[in-house]
Amino acid sequence: MTKILAWVGFALAVIGGAGLVGVGLSAAVQIIAVLGVLIVIGIDIAKDRIPNHYAVIGAFVLPSMIVTINGEFPRWLSARLADLWGWAESSLGNWVGTTTVGLALGAVVISFLVSSKTANSTRPRGW
Repeated sequence: MTKILAWVGFALAVIGGAGLVGVGLSAAVQIIAVLGVLIVIGIDIAKDRIPNHYAVIGAFVLPSMIVTINGEFPRWLSARLADLWGWAESSLGNWVGTTTVGLALGAVVISFLVSSKTANSTRPRGW
C-alpha cells in the first residue's frame, strides 16, 4: 500500500507542477525547488559533517536552477558562478589540457564517483 501511495503522490506532484507552470507560477516553483535543494544539501552535510551523494547532486544542479530565476540576486549569483568557472577553466583547464565541456563533465563525473565512495564509507551499518 505504501508503494501505491508513493506513486500516487508522485503523479500528483507532476500534475500539480504542470498546473503551477500553466497558470504562470513557474518562478515560484523554481524558488521552492532551490530552497528544497538547499535543505537537502544541509541535511546531508549535517548528518555526518561530510558532503555525500545528495549534497553533491544538489551542488551540481543548484547553479542551473538559480540562474533560471529572474531577479537581482540570481543575476548577481550567476555572475559569481561565471567568475568561479572562469577561474576553474583557466587554472584547471590548462593544467588538465582539455576543452571547457570536457573539464566540466570530468569534474561532475569525478564528484559523483567520489561522493558515492564517501557515502558508502560513512554510512552507518545496517543501511
